[in-house]
Amino acid sequence: MSCGIYIVNYKDDERRRRMSQRVKSVGLDAHFVAPVSIEDPRIKDQPITTFEKRNWSIFFQHVDCMREFVENTTYDYCIVCEDDVVLSRNLKEEIPEIISLYDQTQLDILLLSYLWPYEVAEDNYFPVLQRTDKWKIQGYPGDLWGAHMYFMSRAHATVLVERYTAEYALAQKETPFCTDWQFTKFGRRGLIVPMVGLEEGEVKTDHQGQIDFHRSVFQFHYRENKFI
Repeated sequence: MSCGIYIVNYKDDERRRRMSQRVKSVGLDAHFVAPVSIEDPRIKDQPITTFEKRNWSIFFQHVDCMREFVENTTYDYCIVCEDDVVLSRNLKEEIPEIISLYDQTQLDILLLSYLWPYEVAEDNYFPVLQRTDKWKIQGYPGDLWGAHMYFMSRAHATVLVERYTAEYALAQKETPFCTDWQFTKFGRRGLIVPMVGLEEGEVKTDHQGQIDFHRSVFQFHYRENKFI
């Protein structure tokens, strides 16, 4: 079974270079799609705020990663990863194990990284779905965030590409049209413990609460001998 890795990057050459090197260093190849700006035809003339347009641009670059995977490759699975994630040094060897767990648990989406600055407990909040000596696959609640590194099959990616259009975004009002709500909460979902990717902890925002939270996740989980 084969798996492609797609990196979401918006015109940041340094991040692109850094992520390309990380993926290469673990023996894999990084794939990039064209950046999606707020001038994209799916976004430009929509009756939404500039803030929403920025969310849509990120969202549709994720969608375009999935579209490239579905329409132009023969991979069986894909990982979509944002451009500020450190990776497990053993990711290439771990991918077959991840595929096996994903299939056994009959998931649609599996978070390989997520925003949780604590140990993941075994409780009703994070029910255990599958367990091996090395890994746990656990369910997660609706208020857990983290769309910066996730895994899915060709079948589920096809569903998402067909589902998430500008027309869908305008029609639905229940949740914000952003990656953390639409991708990670749709279908049968799980997360992997321990993580195999970890957001760097420095985010492009001036919101101090978000800065502190992202940094705390990194500080809690980062181990130099595990991530590169």
